Amino acid sequence: MFYGILAADGIVILTDAEHGKPIIETEPMTSLMPGYTVKGTWVETDTEIIYVHNVVPVAGTAEEAAVALSRMQFMSLSDETAYDFRALAPEWIPSENYYGPDDSSGNPQSRVLYNGELYNCLKTHTSQTTWNPEDAPSLWSKILPGQSGSGTEVGEWVQPESTNGYSTGDRVIYNGHLWESIVDNNVDVPGTDNGFRWTDLGGV
Repeated sequence: MFYGILAADGIVILTDAEHGKPIIETEPMTSLMPGYTVKGTWVETDTEIIYVHNVVPVAGTAEEAAVALSRMQFMSLSDETAYDFRALAPEWIPSENYYGPDDSSGNPQSRVLYNGELYNCLKTHTSQTTWNPEDAPSLWSKILPGQSGSGTEVGEWVQPESTNGYSTGDRVIYNGHLWESIVDNNVDVPGTDNGFRWTDLGGV
């Protein structure tokens, strides 16, 4: 039996029990799932010091692994649900492979945050500095307030590009009124379409 005290740098071994506590080591797990390893830590109780073996992912902590798993699942969510959890979206970076609906290898459509906005990838590509979501509308589609991709929020109308027009049922606020799109790919300004694309639902 060894005795010791827990210090900032680990355990200080002592020769007797008068000035230290018994040092106990738990048995490590011998059968682990792939991608996990055992990491030991010291835990001090009132009566003893225990070396505990914790199962953790090979790279990072359990918390980091949980975030990584959530981000993988995030890419498979519907636009509506994804918008509500957009904090999980990775930031856009150059020299990264992004996947659009045209990808034939089974990768989910990429979503990214750029300058605080959520974007869907439209075409599979390897990003370049000049192909950021703001400057490359042929590659990226911003989810606008009020679209089906914006959860329960109804935001101010924003002029869309040809790639991200409002869909049937999308609602926006414009000039103090609530408007609902009655067609898909709607890029018209509410109230300027003679009622063919937007329905005025009244003042807000």
